[in-house]
Amino acid sequence: MMRIFRHKAYFIGLHVLTIICLFSTLYAYSPVIRVKVKQIITPADKVYTIAHRGASGYAPENTIPAFELAHEMKSDSIELDIQLTRDLVPVVIHDERANRTTNGTGYVKNMTLEQIKQLDAGSWFNKAYPMFARDLYAGITVPTLEEVFDTFGSNMNYVIEIKEPLPKNIEVILNDSITKYKLESVVSIHSFSASSLQRFHSINPDIPLYQLVWNDYTATRVTQAYLTKVKTYAVGISPNFQGISAAYVAQVKRAGLKLMPYTVNYQLNMDKAYSWGVDGVYTNFPDRFLEVIAANRANAKW
Repeated sequence: MMRIFRHKAYFIGLHVLTIICLFSTLYAYSPVIRVKVKQIITPADKVYTIAHRGASGYAPENTIPAFELAHEMKSDSIELDIQLTRDLVPVVIHDERANRTTNGTGYVKNMTLEQIKQLDAGSWFNKAYPMFARDLYAGITVPTLEEVFDTFGSNMNYVIEIKEPLPKNIEVILNDSITKYKLESVVSIHSFSASSLQRFHSINPDIPLYQLVWNDYTATRVTQAYLTKVKTYAVGISPNFQGISAAYVAQVKRAGLKLMPYTVNYQLNMDKAYSWGVDGVYTNFPDRFLEVIAANRANAKW
């Protein structure tokens, strides 16, 4: 009987040891496993849904209706872009030129606010996306940053992009608008320009900054020197989703930086990003990502 007991104990011990070795190997070579173990030990409080240019899959990008829809969908933040008019007023529009998203032509920087306000920023959307067209979109105007702040105040979180090429004093003008409305606690800034983010950090170090990144290929790692540099002025990195991998996400998070990829519009990719342990996602369809978050939590996926 003792011999049988010892044989069973040996058999069980061998299997336990095999499982431990297998898990250790997976942990060592799988960034996804490492991130997920960390999430179990210290789970993230929140995975953020950031409405890219508002709920721009359903309404004209960077307009009040797109931001209102994002708010109705319970997005955590709205992302918006600013350009300066000739009279140095921050207006919410993505491109340097008005051509793509309005019925006007020419550079925004060469137009006054009065001229910008004459443009139709919604009819193009109704023509391009008839399945989501609404009569109220026709004739809507390009909003100023202050109009957005007036509309939503502190009831919304904002991620504001400083565009390149950089207008003179854009960081000072933007900070003045934020502090005027006392929105420091609900605003983050991101940009592809490290120099602009560094200047903004020197002006107001209390506002969180994110370094936008574009990778031409799927990156599996980033240099430690680069991460160390980014940490001197920013709290996170926002790369293009197609340019990252599970290993990339794991390395950035291990460095103590947040990672929020853009622009993720398909639920298959949203699910993949969630499984990698990202801190948030920029999407034109915030309702879709909220569904992915809910499904993952309901299924207790890890």
